[in-house]
Amino acid sequence: MRTKKFKLPHIPSGKDLVGVLEQKVIVVSFFGKSPYSSLGCKAGLIDGFPGRRVFHTSLIDDPDVDQELLCDIEGYHDPKQRVIYLHLRGVFDVHTLIKSYDLFSKELEEKGYLSVWADMKYRYARALMFLFSVSHILLISHPTHNFDISYVHLFRALDVMRQKALGGFSELLRTIPGLPKEWIITCRPCSPRVLFLFESCPAIYREGKIDVARTGSGSGGKYPSIKKLEHALEDQIYHILRKSRVITNISSNSLFAIPANQEFVFVQTKVDPSNDGIAHMVNSLVDFCKDPNGDCNRSNEEIVNTFSKIHLEVNGHNFRSFLQQHIDQAFTKGFDDNVGRHTSAGYFEIPTAGVWFEVSNKAYSFFLSSDQSLDKDLNKNKLQQQQLLLSSLHSLLDTDVRFSEGRCGKVLPLATATYQENLPPQYTRDYHESKLAHALSVFAVHARGPLFDQYTTQLEKDCDKYWKNGHQMCEVLSLTGNPCTNPLHRGGGEGAGGGELQGEANKTLDDPDPPESLDRTQLPLKEHSSGVRYVSACNCGRKQGPREDPFTMRAANYDFYQVLGEDCGCNHLESIHFPVFQPSTQDYRAAQLFSNKSAAGFLWKDGGTRGMEGRELNVSTPQGNTQGFSLVNRELCTSQTEGTHDDTLEITEDEPEPRCEAGFVSGQSMGSDIIQEETVSRLSPNPPRGDHSLPDTSHEIIIQVSDADSDSSKDKSLVRQPSTTEYLPGMLHANSPAGLLPQFPSWSLVCLGPSSLYSHNLGLQDQQQAGLLGGSAYLLPWDVTVRLEHHRDRGSGWPTVGDQYGSKGKMQATNQHSGTVLRGRKGKGGNKDLSEFVVKIFVGVEYECPRGHRFMCSAPDKVLKTTGSGLVKDNGNKVTSNDMSLYFPCPCRNAKPLVAQLMRIHVVTPKAPIHVTLNPRVQPAPSPCPVFVTGCEQPLKLSQSAYWVLRLPYVYAGEHGPYVAPKQPVPLNYGRLLAGVYGITEVQVSEEK
Repeated sequence: MRTKKFKLPHIPSGKDLVGVLEQKVIVVSFFGKSPYSSLGCKAGLIDGFPGRRVFHTSLIDDPDVDQELLCDIEGYHDPKQRVIYLHLRGVFDVHTLIKSYDLFSKELEEKGYLSVWADMKYRYARALMFLFSVSHILLISHPTHNFDISYVHLFRALDVMRQKALGGFSELLRTIPGLPKEWIITCRPCSPRVLFLFESCPAIYREGKIDVARTGSGSGGKYPSIKKLEHALEDQIYHILRKSRVITNISSNSLFAIPANQEFVFVQTKVDPSNDGIAHMVNSLVDFCKDPNGDCNRSNEEIVNTFSKIHLEVNGHNFRSFLQQHIDQAFTKGFDDNVGRHTSAGYFEIPTAGVWFEVSNKAYSFFLSSDQSLDKDLNKNKLQQQQLLLSSLHSLLDTDVRFSEGRCGKVLPLATATYQENLPPQYTRDYHESKLAHALSVFAVHARGPLFDQYTTQLEKDCDKYWKNGHQMCEVLSLTGNPCTNPLHRGGGEGAGGGELQGEANKTLDDPDPPESLDRTQLPLKEHSSGVRYVSACNCGRKQGPREDPFTMRAANYDFYQVLGEDCGCNHLESIHFPVFQPSTQDYRAAQLFSNKSAAGFLWKDGGTRGMEGRELNVSTPQGNTQGFSLVNRELCTSQTEGTHDDTLEITEDEPEPRCEAGFVSGQSMGSDIIQEETVSRLSPNPPRGDHSLPDTSHEIIIQVSDADSDSSKDKSLVRQPSTTEYLPGMLHANSPAGLLPQFPSWSLVCLGPSSLYSHNLGLQDQQQAGLLGGSAYLLPWDVTVRLEHHRDRGSGWPTVGDQYGSKGKMQATNQHSGTVLRGRKGKGGNKDLSEFVVKIFVGVEYECPRGHRFMCSAPDKVLKTTGSGLVKDNGNKVTSNDMSLYFPCPCRNAKPLVAQLMRIHVVTPKAPIHVTLNPRVQPAPSPCPVFVTGCEQPLKLSQSAYWVLRLPYVYAGEHGPYVAPKQPVPLNYGRLLAGVYGITEVQVSEEK
């Protein structure tokens, strides 16, 4: 009766094995390695036994294996020979390994080759445990003629596993009725005999030389015998297995045995064409092309018969006779492979086919089944023992991983101790990462194996956990760029950004499911502190004091100066107040601003951009000892409306027509001879258009006078009033939206007293200005020549000197709408010439370094230094006519100079009938950094004959954050105080009462 091939686990039915279930059978199993061309088949040589293809069914066969176990066990029962053949396909077969690559490719990338290969060997070893438990004879197939010594480790692990599994497997076998007691105790029908099959041989034994090789004779005995090769392999294999204690004298104590006096190695001398289906089909096609008339319709059976002749050699060297002798011995007297004088016969059992199928199903469920529902005969404890056995097998096979685990586990505490060595109580992320890198380098020196990456990750987690367990520094940057040194906490503001809380928030946004979320509610509430202290002077500069590193704009630009000003007393001096936010409700808030990068800036007031016109209000000082100005009074288009008189701003030819901005014009004629307002002079390097304009000379600057209060009143309905519910979150700059003001002033302008406080011969004394470096405690003289030019075409032009002065020496108005008082030079006749006069102004641009050193600059790139006799040779022309650097290297040391910041502008105004005006505009960083302004609608007018000090902001910040001052020297044009700070207006005085 012909039977079919089956796949384990298998429950035979009556119609499949009618009359043979009671037949005693010998079980022969095949396993080992095979090339890709054989499609995982290692038992093709038994096709000659039943006379048909069994395990190699088709040339185009593409077998699959179980995706969980990565192996399959096929079976075939030959009732004629009373033999059951088992064939194991697994990852040792190249074809199976390649087809299963997609199943473990991801794990291969994550864990590495050694870990994945150990897992695949573990699954294959479970199948081998099954074969060694149910087989009488096992054949190890190998595609070459060399013994693979990697089997030694595999066999030793299986032997240890077999001994550990005796108890649990015996309990399972007891459930099979009629099973012999010895089988239940030993958990196998006998100590199996292992044979070795090598599917290739050296080239000298192949093809035409095979006959000579078999006999060992020939011309001159040139070719050695194949038997000698087989015997040499037998000796080699025996010594290897014996030395490694895989086999012992007593076969029952070993995993398997090899025969002592029988051949157990077979070397195939002719290649089976069926093992390489592609080559066979190509050769068949070539044969057909050579003989098209030949019989092309031979059946598969005929091809098999042709291939089977390879194994039926005449001289006796064939696989059938090699295997048959062992099968015959098993049926006659069994195997007794014990070696020694005092050895007893081993147990050998030949079961019936029905009993064997029951045992094989139980063994399959114990060793191979992943579904625990098949183990109905095992209780919960036994199942746990089974899982422990299987895990121990995995550990035995995974030697590389176990070595790596032991090595890395030993080095991990050493690397952790390296990280924790000499750590401060709290430290920054950068320091944490540097210490972690050092710990990882120590770990990398000693750690080895496939678990290196896993333990590296563990080391990083341990160090990170230690750092975050009370050692994590807040790290919020101060407005000067220093990190907060307090432990991680809440409160204190955002500073200049950064910090661990912000970093955790960003990680949470990037990963919506972070492994560990930070509970901010458990953090202490405290203010930031970097531990850095600076020395700064007060608003007026007379007193210095230490200051904490600021983390808020209010602390940087307002609170410190208010506290120190109370101690100094400069809070009570005459000062000019800057516009700030005045809330009208208690629920006021910061305005939500949206920047438009494509726009040049936000509109200021009624259409102009604030701060842009300020560039036109320059006092371009010639590089001489004096600077000239010309005041031109011209009659423009005059309109009389309800008793008011409007004067408009004169337009030059090369200037576009500007709108009358409230930020740059003021004053109003009241229709009387008493002028109660002052006119603001707009300075332009271009002369006015007209017949009587001055010649174009670099020493003369035309001052265009406009009385624009009428225009201002005309546009009052369009002026947007500041908001009383929303404040500007940063400082005012040229691009700030209209109608928003800051909560506090960042600028300060105070009057120290009369101009007599400063003596140019003595300079600034320590009691006047503390911390000024020697040789730099002087202001620069700035001589400005003011020149008056009369409009000859005007009917009521400028009067003569004699006509204009009354008894009190004041200029009398020639009409009821204007009047001006100016002091001029004396002419030869004793009369005063009001057409030209010179005023002397003292200016100083002061820088201050973090240590409190203060010094003046005489030019954008030069520190003010006096001569040996204390004389100042420089003047203020370069300072007033150029952009001044906001950051300058401090001369206090040369090795690593500190960066000083421009902090104050000193102005000593003259006794002349003019006002000195200040319009500071600062760009603290290169473009696109905005230009910061004071927010005043007109330039700041300083009183006459007085000493004024303008204190600039300590930190500049816009809506998007602060502009941190550099700590290293930078180019002088990195940050700038823009030119056009200084201006002059004539004084309009009212009649004394």
